Amino acid sequence: MISQILLIFLAFSVSVVCSSRTLGPSPGNPLMKVYLVHVDFELYHGDCKQYQQLLKKVVHGRSPKDALVYCYKEVVSGFAAKLTDEEAKNLIGEKGIYGVDEDEVYSMNAEPYSHRLAKDINN
Repeated sequence: MISQILLIFLAFSVSVVCSSRTLGPSPGNPLMKVYLVHVDFELYHGDCKQYQQLLKKVVHGRSPKDALVYCYKEVVSGFAAKLTDEEAKNLIGEKGIYGVDEDEVYSMNAEPYSHRLAKDINN
């Protein structure tokens, strides 16, 4: 009985270790980040299909459509895409690209929203 439990535990441990190695960054599976790409509106006209064509030049081993996160059309001209650091650097040299910046999230308050909401309700 104990040997069966140990065998199950060992199999589970090996499974967890193997799966964690495939999920993390490695030479075959680099870390992806979201980048904001600012483009020349006169050249790209806010067209998501043109952004996919642009991504096709730098994204390898996956679909440019899957890399594209969002197309900006109103306030800024550009798009957000899931890219590796190398892919982001390669985009910088393309025609009509003004900038490629890693997406950053800013917070005015470090307290979680649910805690603020609870305080507002209780006061």
